[in-house]
Amino acid sequence: MMEKQTYTPDDYVIKKGDFTRRYIKAGESFPARTPLMPDETDKTLLVKWDGSVGTAVSLSVCLADSPAGNELKAVIVSGKYRISEINWPDNLTDMEKRAAFQGTAISVDDE
Repeated sequence: MMEKQTYTPDDYVIKKGDFTRRYIKAGESFPARTPLMPDETDKTLLVKWDGSVGTAVSLSVCLADSPAGNELKAVIVSGKYRISEINWPDNLTDMEKRAAFQGTAISVDDE
């Protein structure tokens, strides 16, 4: 007899999106699924999102630790992800989290 498997939504992905690689600024360190934004002084580099609504442009795929120099890392640029699984800055409201990626192809929800 074949055992029936049940899906339990424990994954952070609701709707799979696209990935690409971008440069993370030297000195940055953050875990996977961290919102990222362009650096203020060099827009070609990504840094950990500061909580400013509508400025997040991607999510980190894996741990980033770039102490010595800018590092090319995989980032998420589209798709839908579980809001509870994102590594948000402290003290954000639900409204701020939902507006973080405003104007991008990334969205977050509870599902």
